[in-house]
Amino acid sequence: MNQPVKSKDLEEIIKISTLINSTFDINELLNRIMNSANKVVKAEASSLLLIDETTNNLYFHVALGDKGEEVKKFTLKMGEGIAGWVAKHSKPLLVPDVTKDSRFYADVSKKINYKTKSILCVPLKLKNKTIGVLEVINKIGADSFSLEDQSLLETFSNLAAIAIENARLYQDIKFENINLRKELLNEKLPSTFIGKSKIIREKLEMADQVAKTNTTVLLLGESGTGKELFAEHIHYKSDRRNKPLIKVNCAAIPENLIETELFGHVRGAFTDAVADKMGKFELANGGTIFLDEIGELSYSVQSKLLRVLQDKIIQRVGDTISKKVDVRLIAATNKNLYEEVKENRFREDLFFRLNVFPIILPPLRDRKEDIPLLAEYFLKKFNMDLKKNIKGFTKEAMDVLKSYYWPGNVRELQNVIERSVVLCKGDTITRKDIYLGNEPFISKDTDDIEPVYPLKDAINNFKKEYIIKVLEKTGWKQTKAAKILKIQRTYLSRLISELNISKI
Repeated sequence: MNQPVKSKDLEEIIKISTLINSTFDINELLNRIMNSANKVVKAEASSLLLIDETTNNLYFHVALGDKGEEVKKFTLKMGEGIAGWVAKHSKPLLVPDVTKDSRFYADVSKKINYKTKSILCVPLKLKNKTIGVLEVINKIGADSFSLEDQSLLETFSNLAAIAIENARLYQDIKFENINLRKELLNEKLPSTFIGKSKIIREKLEMADQVAKTNTTVLLLGESGTGKELFAEHIHYKSDRRNKPLIKVNCAAIPENLIETELFGHVRGAFTDAVADKMGKFELANGGTIFLDEIGELSYSVQSKLLRVLQDKIIQRVGDTISKKVDVRLIAATNKNLYEEVKENRFREDLFFRLNVFPIILPPLRDRKEDIPLLAEYFLKKFNMDLKKNIKGFTKEAMDVLKSYYWPGNVRELQNVIERSVVLCKGDTITRKDIYLGNEPFISKDTDDIEPVYPLKDAINNFKKEYIIKVLEKTGWKQTKAAKILKIQRTYLSRLISELNISKI
């Protein structure tokens, strides 16, 4: 039966209730709740333990008292000790003398050299599901805790549950608002991917099909071909669309920081780890994580990523606890991972895990019918950004855009159009407004010089077109094609990968 709450205790409870409504920092809240619980029930030490759904063990999320930091190193099995019993049976337990209760697990007390005399423990419930326990140890100034203390601790348990629920709802609402804001502002969502060419329509159809699943996707292609846009397209077409899409550029993060960036760390894991930090995989829980430039990951991080893909669990740097995550992975690279595996720079087992559903994105030179659409799209964008009213392109200007090789792909086209809008003095973009690379696309002597490719690009372009013709002649049978080309079958496979050749 609940005991009446004293005015000083009520004041402390009100303080915590106010704090819950003013911040969503869950770690700060839970620490403050346990501090208040300690103070109100006059305990020497207190802990808040949560159930790890992956292992079904309890770990110390908050541990206060002289031995708090040492206690955090331990875990309890479900049903083990007083806390384990309460978690398993979802009932409060008041133990006046632990030496007379067979459920008491003395190992932790012995290992940290702490004498436990009495324990009060109550379940922590969220929507009628027990997710952990609150525990206080050794009543100050008395032999044991009372029923009044039990009632107070149950109140603090309810406050902790509210704090956890609010934090979870806040994250859900936050990501829903991000998506809604994008729609309201008419931002470029993946569903408006620009392109009508046959090859792009086929790639988008593949993306739509895989979006309905949880299959890992590997996006391959040159820089600037739109891999990030495809990742967005897949996420927003999936059932995870209202959950977070977390993007990570693996090439932009120093090697010594990538592990903590992906998986997080616990306080004290290294010199600068002054607080716990969630990694990108935890932030993406329930949603999608996009790992761009995945070929840049070190071998050691590749091993940990493989474990996430296999077991769906992550472990923060410096932590002993594993956590289950529900994350859909989309990876991207402009490297030839097959060659990286052969050179022992990329794990073969990880490559096979990633290569479940590869999508090779075509370079812009292979989808030239999309160039006018993209150019018009970027023109409208930069008209708005730069407060101009340019109507379009002259035929000569568009011919220049369609005939250029575009080594930088769509990203380069976007930059060229932006520069043209800046330079244009009339209401139509002409050849003289178009700069390709660092030079304008005209000669000082004549306007009739045809565009040329860099020698390497021209050779690769010829190789690609010729190999496609031979493959089409042989019904895309690589062994026959290799004999006609008088090259090894393995070398042909390598060329197909390097030149981004796919059956259209």
